[in-house]
Formats: sequence, structure tokens, C-alpha cells
Amino acid sequence: AAAAAAAGEALATSLGPPGGGLVPLEDASQLTRTDLYGKYVEAVEAVAAAVRGKEEAEAELTAVVREVQAKAPRILEMRRQYEELVAAHDGLSTRLHAAMVEGEAAAAHAAALETKLAASDSEIGALRAENADLSRQLQLVLHEAQRRAAAETPRQRSGGTAYGLAALRAPPPTP
Repeated sequence: AAAAAAAGEALATSLGPPGGGLVPLEDASQLTRTDLYGKYVEAVEAVAAAVRGKEEAEAELTAVVREVQAKAPRILEMRRQYEELVAAHDGLSTRLHAAMVEGEAAAAHAAALETKLAASDSEIGALRAENADLSRQLQLVLHEAQRRAAAETPRQRSGGTAYGLAALRAPPPTP
């Protein structure tokens, strides 16, 4: 009984009064056994609740750690893929920029060629018009020469100046 009383006193000392705070050792002796048992039950329940809370927190923490460990390889893989995509994006961006510069240069070259082509087309048109004009003039000269050659007598042709192709094609006079 003395040991139980000493244990009770130690328990009462460690337990606080209902309002909170520690009970001084001399005040613990004033508590009845029922009050001490009530405090003991409260303390056991509080310790059990704290142990349950600690176990639940540890279980929850363990679950979170497992979840993080399970997701870590996937997260690392996603990070690696992200870095690869960033590198690929940088490469494509560089290539796009180079292609755009090349496209602008090609567009400028094409515009220069269009201008040159338009000038060439204009020159070709002028040359065709000149060719048609010269062809018409040549036809008129030849026609006039043929008309004059047809109007001349054979004697005039042999001794005189010949105009046109007919005079050129005629055999020279034999002596």
C-alpha cells in the first residue's frame, strides 16, 4: 500500500489539476484516491491518444515518403524529358531562325530575279517588235526588188545592176 501511495503521489505530481498546471507535491497529498484515479485515467487516455496520434502521424509520414519514393523515378524521368524537350526546342528555334533568314534571302533573290525577268520580257518584246518590223521592211524591199526585176527586160538585167534575189539566182550570161 505504501508503494501504491508513493506511485500515486508521483503520478499526482506529474499530473496537473483540472484547470491546468502542475500540482505541487504537498497539494497532491490532499487529493482523494478517486481524484487520483480519475487523474490517472485521464493521463493514460492522454498518453494513449498521444501514442495513437504519433502512430497515425508516423503512418501518414511513411505513406507520404513511400508515395514520394514511388513517384521519384517518374518525376526524374519527366525532368529528363523536359530537359530534352528544352534542348530540342532550342535546336528547333535555332533552325527556324536560320530558315527564316534563308527564306528572307531567297525572297530577296526571287524579287531581284522577278525584276530581271520583267526587264528581260520587256527586252524580248521590244526585240520581237523590232524583228517583226525589220522582217516587214525586208519583205517590202524584196517585193519591190522583185517587181523591178520583173519590169526590166532581159537585156537590162544582163548589163545593168540587178535588184533582188531573182537577179542573184540567175545564171551569169555566157559570152
